Amino acid sequence: MRRFAALLAALLLSSAALAQPVPPSTPTASRPAPKPAGDLPAGGLPKMGGDYQATEALTVNGVRQDLRVFHDQGRERREMREEGLSTILILRPDRDTAFVLQPESHMAAPLSPQDPEAAPDLTRLSQLDAEALGRDTLGGEAVVRYRVIGTYDQGGGFEGQVWSTADGIYMRVEGTANDGNGPVTIRLDLADLKRGRQDGALFELPKGYTMMNFGPIDAPVPEGLRGDTPKP
Repeated sequence: MRRFAALLAALLLSSAALAQPVPPSTPTASRPAPKPAGDLPAGGLPKMGGDYQATEALTVNGVRQDLRVFHDQGRERREMREEGLSTILILRPDRDTAFVLQPESHMAAPLSPQDPEAAPDLTRLSQLDAEALGRDTLGGEAVVRYRVIGTYDQGGGFEGQVWSTADGIYMRVEGTANDGNGPVTIRLDLADLKRGRQDGALFELPKGYTMMNFGPIDAPVPEGLRGDTPKP
């Protein structure tokens, strides 16, 4: 999330106030006990998919951020608000583009979809070894809990658990990613899930925005949850 803060600061150079990091929250809920396994699916973790909108709680190393997310045909929109300021990230893998918006200033900045800080790349988790452990229900959705572990060809890895619907909506992701600089704990929870196609305008650059261009900014998202290519 450091790149978001840097981009937001650049977009708001004339503003008097900048968003501050969200303080860590203390986990209150323990991991739910799985239901009896029954006939568990084979074939590994489903590829991430589904058309929906939901609220998302993303916690990285104990620091929590609350978002509103929209998914449609592989397109993604992520809305965040801190200290009265909004940041919107739009990912368009179908166009190989992404951009971040700052609604208060009506400014935008481009990103590469492979940018380490564009978003945690959960789509890569389905490439790893996965074992179905049991069935459960989260947010009213029937899910299978998978143990996921492995390393990517590009480097980095992930070890943890994923609670997925049959069509690839990851209701919860919990585990540790590592890029060689030490482990990073990740937890993601979806709630208030509403299935269905989303308005295409949500994934477009709104009229009246000024597109800025910034140079690359360091962004330490672990390789186990990102889609960038390895450095030579």
